[in-house]
Amino acid sequence: MERSLSKALGPWRGPRTVHDPAKVLVDVAVAVALGGDCLADIGVVRAQPGLFGQVASDPTVSRLIARLAADVETSLPAIRAARATVFQGPYAAGTSRQVHPDRVRHKIPSISRR
Repeated sequence: MERSLSKALGPWRGPRTVHDPAKVLVDVAVAVALGGDCLADIGVVRAQPGLFGQVASDPTVSRLIARLAADVETSLPAIRAARATVFQGPYAAGTSRQVHPDRVRHKIPSISRR
């Protein structure tokens, strides 16, 4: 998914950009999947570099989202097309790799609101 998304989001990658926009969006998606409900919740993902690698700072994430939102008529179809490309692969054929719970090496944190 990240490769397709990276290619699709190439136009929104600045010349001196350190973080790939695709990786930033994937990290945001992971934060949401863990229960996050705002961009700052990406901090939970950032706190696990051994599991998720280098994660962009909150200001970097905000700048990317702002750039994508400013060009939503082009960026959203690009994201949707990249996603569709991925799902035309093995997932479309009904095959997916199953991961046995005993093989998961890292405990993934969750975001809890108190």
